Amino acid sequence: MELEHEEVLMNNDAERYPAYRWIVVGSAWLVLACLVWSWFLIPSLAHYLFLDLNLNQTQFTLLLTAPFLMGIFTSIIGGALGDRFGIRVVIALCALCAGSAGIARIFATSFTLMFTFMSLYGVCYGVMMPNLPKLVGIWYPPHQAGLANGILLSGLNIGAALGLFTGPLFSGWKTAFVAVSVLLLVVATLWVVLGRNAPKGITILMPSMITGIKKGIVSKNVWLIAFGQCLFLGAFVGLSGNFPIAIEKIHHVNPKTAGVIASLLTWGVTLGNFLVPMISDKIGLRKIFVCSSALVSAMCFFLAWHSAPGTATGVFIFAGGLLFGGIQPVLFAILVDLPEIGPECLGGTSGLVSTLVNAGGFLIPLLVISPLLAPGTFGAYTTGFLTTSLIIAIIALLTALLIETSPKGKV
Repeated sequence: MELEHEEVLMNNDAERYPAYRWIVVGSAWLVLACLVWSWFLIPSLAHYLFLDLNLNQTQFTLLLTAPFLMGIFTSIIGGALGDRFGIRVVIALCALCAGSAGIARIFATSFTLMFTFMSLYGVCYGVMMPNLPKLVGIWYPPHQAGLANGILLSGLNIGAALGLFTGPLFSGWKTAFVAVSVLLLVVATLWVVLGRNAPKGITILMPSMITGIKKGIVSKNVWLIAFGQCLFLGAFVGLSGNFPIAIEKIHHVNPKTAGVIASLLTWGVTLGNFLVPMISDKIGLRKIFVCSSALVSAMCFFLAWHSAPGTATGVFIFAGGLLFGGIQPVLFAILVDLPEIGPECLGGTSGLVSTLVNAGGFLIPLLVISPLLAPGTFGAYTTGFLTTSLIIAIIALLTALLIETSPKGKV
């Protein structure tokens, strides 16, 4: 009887979550990766932009962080639009508009114009992002939610890596912007063709735009996840942006080696996006993986600084990145399965979370980490990286207060 019951559940899963879900998540992954790729051409083409647009350092930083800034103001609206009109049309419009804004950047002749275009680009990014957890909640069974979120989030890291790597390969910044933005328009068209709101035969209710927002506001679990994600992105931006500079300045490591060490962090996080949620899904528990990953990665990052500039630095930074990369997708998996929300209202709720995520990526490095590092001494960097590690460790405390939403945790 037990075997028959399991077989019935498997058959129901096959109908409710068809294999086509991998096509849907793959198409969304391409859109996200190309969008971030076009965005992160900016740092790799900084030399040309400084000269042609007559930028100072503050202006350049604003160009790079404009999408985070816009995400603070547009994520809630984006999630609410996804709840009301469906993920297919919202993601499609965001991708098509981002591709057009990406091409329009070639007409910028000053910081003001370029910042305007990057802000428009950021609006598209901010509106689209809350709809990705909703996609997972609709298309994936609970035991694959972590992996599916990890796949999508890896698009952020791989897109950023492509932007940093490919920018110098183009003949100029205008050529680079046009080429990658045209590619974004192509994959946006692919999403229009392949993307779906829900599996065939499954009806997803489309509530009013404020329903998901209201549910998220009154949920303690949503706020815990939102603050955890906020700390995650703030720590990641602060660490990845300052660690290479620190070992160059304090330990006199050459820029090439510093770049290699920084890439170990990025690739560790990317691998962690897949590996940690995959193991979490397999075992059927979530909170323990987020708590342990936060605590151990925090320790690894601080040890990486104290062991610099030796081989152990690379080992610790990669190991820390591997565990750190699992935090975000598993937290999103918990969000997807919160019983008080439901997939129909997940867009508005995800918008609340995304608002705090973008705020963390913009404000924590600017207001918390950078002032600590400003003196540029060994002691200042030690204090700054210790603070960064403590920020990561706090994620474990917030997660401990969450409910367990994994299948085994519900038993």
